[in-house]
Amino acid sequence: MLRKSLLLIAIAAACRASAPKIPDAPASIAGRVTSVQSGNGIGTVRIEARPEDTAGSAKAVVRITEATTVIGAPASVTADFTAIRSGQWVRVWFVGPVRESYPVQANAGTIVIDSAGVQP
Repeated sequence: MLRKSLLLIAIAAACRASAPKIPDAPASIAGRVTSVQSGNGIGTVRIEARPEDTAGSAKAVVRITEATTVIGAPASVTADFTAIRSGQWVRVWFVGPVRESYPVQANAGTIVIDSAGVQP
């Protein structure tokens, strides 16, 4: 009985420690984090595909909520909002409605931090 209990505990711990899942679909936007702001739920980040372009390239202001999954670098690490920094390259999957402005505004379902500053 004790062995069975220990086995169940080990299985449960292994399930919790598994790597976070990156969505199968293409990211809604990929680019460099150019701004990080706390507040408005948890916070917002500005993502720019080509920060050197003042207009015309993909840009988004993304709201991070309690429901957002943040995956750190390496991709086997679950992180949180505090791991997101200006200069990082990230991929973001939107959830819910996308406000069609420029830059677009949306909630993040998943954010994957690809690097600390070098485009992958």
